[in-house]
Amino acid sequence: MTKKAKRIFLITVVAITVLVAATGYMMWNKPHKNVKDADAVTITAVDLYNSFITDSAKANALYTDKIVLVSGEVNQVSLNQELQQVILIKTAVSGASINCTMEERSVTYKTGDHVTIKGICSGYISGDAELGLPGDVFLIRGYSFKGK
Repeated sequence: MTKKAKRIFLITVVAITVLVAATGYMMWNKPHKNVKDADAVTITAVDLYNSFITDSAKANALYTDKIVLVSGEVNQVSLNQELQQVILIKTAVSGASINCTMEERSVTYKTGDHVTIKGICSGYISGDAELGLPGDVFLIRGYSFKGK
């Protein structure tokens, strides 16, 4: 390899490294979506769940990584390992829920309460058909609007 070819190769490697580093820095410092005040797709828990189990490709395109406003009946309230409040909203399928990880624990809920939650839909995770366990649709960074 000639001296000129080595220099061009070295400049190319340095340029690519700088480009990758700059892209990584920008991605790392990208601001989060303002979920609480953002516009959202409004849907019931039953309809959201049904859309994922009937046509998952279409539902993924419509809802995954989008802000949705889901309403329904509270099935269960708990805390996850990170002590975040998790609210399960009933669907028409027994044992299946809209699993909402909340951003804050400001309101207390009990089973049977009507709730409206705005969050980012992270998609559907299927259960285990052999064990008869249905999957759940997941919302993250949720904010609640009790009784709406």
